[in-house]
Amino acid sequence: MQDKRIWVRLFGVEKTVIEQVEAEESEAGDDDGVLVIVAHARPAKGRRQRCGVCERRCAKYDNGEGRRRWRALDLGVVRAFIEADAPRVSCPEHGVTVAAVPWARHGAGHTYAFDTQVAWLATCCSKTAVTQLMRIGWRTVGAVVARVWADAEAP
Repeated sequence: MQDKRIWVRLFGVEKTVIEQVEAEESEAGDDDGVLVIVAHARPAKGRRQRCGVCERRCAKYDNGEGRRRWRALDLGVVRAFIEADAPRVSCPEHGVTVAAVPWARHGAGHTYAFDTQVAWLATCCSKTAVTQLMRIGWRTVGAVVARVWADAEAP
């Protein structure tokens, strides 16, 4: 796990610095005792302190509620997450909001790659296949498809 560039490619992220990768047991309530991979990351230098809505560079407001995790595509049979600080910024247009991260949409709990995979599967697989393959609920699939569709329709 020395070469962090490999992890950037495996997680399918851009403009991101992977600081450390570790394997740990899943948290209580998920699938107790199941191994997960967690990549500790941060946005690359030019992508820090941007509004989560418009991605305009803004002044830092505070550290937010600490660290946050985003679900990434599974690495084989092992679930994967990206974990990073979630500071807030003060945007002149949108007010105080969580800073943007280059690997996920604002307000999403999944990476771009995860969302794209779910949306594609929803177009060509059954409900059961999508929910079991991606290990998410059908309501989550609907939310993901809505986010991807909104991005596709945006000018």
